[in-house]
Amino acid sequence: MKTTKLIKVFINFFLIILMFAGIAQAGDEGSAGVHSNFIHGVGARALALGNAYVAVPFDASAIYWNPAGMDYIDYKNATSFYTNLPFGTNFYFLGYVHPTIISGAFGVGIVGYGGDGVDIRDGQNVEGGTGSYSEQIVYFAYGKQLPWKISGGVNFKIYHQNLLGNTATSVGMDLGFLYRPDFTNSLLSGLSVGMTIQNFVGPRMKAGTDVDIFPVNVRLGLAKPILTNEWGPQLTFFMDVEQGERVPFKYHAGTEYVFQNKAMLRVGMNNNQLAFGIGATFQQFQLDYSFGKFASHELNSSHRISFTVKFGKSKDELIQIAENKRIEEIQAKVDQELYIEREQKIDDAMRKANEFFKAEDYARANREYTFVAKFEDDLPGDSRVDEAKKQREHIEQTMEQKIKQTYAKGEEKKRIHEEKNRLNQLHKQAMAYFEEEYYEKAIEQWEKMLDISPGNPIATRHIEEAKEDIERKLLSLINRADALAKQKNYYAAIRVLDSARRLNPDDKRIQLIDKRVSQYDKRLNFDDLYQQGYRYYMTKDYKNAKDSFGKALAYQPGNKKVKKYFLDSKARANAKKEPLTGAAKEEWLRGTSIFRDGKYKEALKIWEALLEKHPYNKYILDNIDMARERIDQQKRSPYQP
Repeated sequence: MKTTKLIKVFINFFLIILMFAGIAQAGDEGSAGVHSNFIHGVGARALALGNAYVAVPFDASAIYWNPAGMDYIDYKNATSFYTNLPFGTNFYFLGYVHPTIISGAFGVGIVGYGGDGVDIRDGQNVEGGTGSYSEQIVYFAYGKQLPWKISGGVNFKIYHQNLLGNTATSVGMDLGFLYRPDFTNSLLSGLSVGMTIQNFVGPRMKAGTDVDIFPVNVRLGLAKPILTNEWGPQLTFFMDVEQGERVPFKYHAGTEYVFQNKAMLRVGMNNNQLAFGIGATFQQFQLDYSFGKFASHELNSSHRISFTVKFGKSKDELIQIAENKRIEEIQAKVDQELYIEREQKIDDAMRKANEFFKAEDYARANREYTFVAKFEDDLPGDSRVDEAKKQREHIEQTMEQKIKQTYAKGEEKKRIHEEKNRLNQLHKQAMAYFEEEYYEKAIEQWEKMLDISPGNPIATRHIEEAKEDIERKLLSLINRADALAKQKNYYAAIRVLDSARRLNPDDKRIQLIDKRVSQYDKRLNFDDLYQQGYRYYMTKDYKNAKDSFGKALAYQPGNKKVKKYFLDSKARANAKKEPLTGAAKEEWLRGTSIFRDGKYKEALKIWEALLEKHPYNKYILDNIDMARERIDQQKRSPYQP
């Protein structure tokens, strides 16, 4: 009796399967055999398109239709679907897709149906009460865009069946592929082709001693936009074909009309069964509705409703956030390198200055002390700066005493006095040029001293030292640049060669420097060019900064920060002192008045607006720099007046 009752239960369940699979009639949509009860599809949009949804599954229902489409979803996406079926059966789907920037998209979903009130009868057709039945598939999906405009996806699914308390569980797998080429031909532009292999690994359901393996079902589809307009009307055609191991060939077709990305109208044909639907979007929400039959043997059509929500940031926004973070890290790295380099230069300069001072080489010592003293504003209270300033004063006194002693003697006091003053002026000018490493101009001044006082030991010695310094420093800089280039630090090598060029070497050396700069410049990448440009910009070398930022833009034309630095450098590199007239002059004076009142930000806004009309006016640029400097000082010292 127990065996007969169990057989009756399975017969009732098999009749339910036939109703959902559409294979109860021999000449309709199926043939004898077992296939998934979920083959009819999910999602109101897909069903309204006649189930032609393999080529464009760009919402969370892609977990069911084609997991290869998940990586084309820009936002985190969740979709729910529900419909009522005959015999009190509820059919539902819930899915979530989580896209990433580089690792593809991950999805999880569940589709199922069930009902209550199934009569239980034994072998003598005696009622034994009622029970419930249900089936669910839990999906774990992954999709990834691959090279050549192809994407792939896979579904791992857990199939669970509960029939009047008798349960069975199995696992299976689906595969999906999507091809979206960039055709420029108008007939093929926007074409999308998809394929899914459902039950590539079919679930094995055991009923008693029998084992049923769900057969493979293959769907091939395409989608083609007929009318495309970003904010206007859009019209797309969809078509799928389907063939299973134990079901005949099927076709699916549909069209979708979209108005201003807000409202949708859909009509589809699901293997001779007409379906239609509508949809509407509001911000991140979308509601879809469809009406039609799953199969021709169904007596009544059913209503299908889907609700989709997208949330979080899009892929493009996440990529931009990552890019901004990378640029900020580069900028912080450059600032840190500049700080370390400055500290090292100050220490090296103090060491050399002390060595020169002990050797009574006061000219070189004074040059190194002067370099350190330039950081008085940047490093207030620094012991090295204070020492350098004191040593400079001592050297100046010593040099003045030596000059006086050299020219104190002579029989013609007046001539000697005038000659001494002239020589003193020339020597001071020469020393100033020498300290700034303008060796050619320094030598020119010392040669003028020799014209006045032939054989002058100070001028003669300094000319020899300057020439030796030029040659020694030139070779040192070139060798240093070569060493940096071997380490692939090309931007630093170019910066060193720029310093070598400022020494005004002969034509042969210049040709050598230019040749190496050209070689290293070609090897720079985006980060190097950005760092190089930022260094030039911080040292106010705007011409070289403009060139470096321009080359960096060739790698990333849409980078806003780099473009801003490029335009800023270009304006300062080409700035001219052009008098302002009329309304422009009045605006300039108004900003000056506001600036004097301490309203630096308001003055900055006025001058920046004026700069848009006069982008290369040096007066405006100088005022902008002055205002920004005051604003930065306020940020660093907020309690200062």
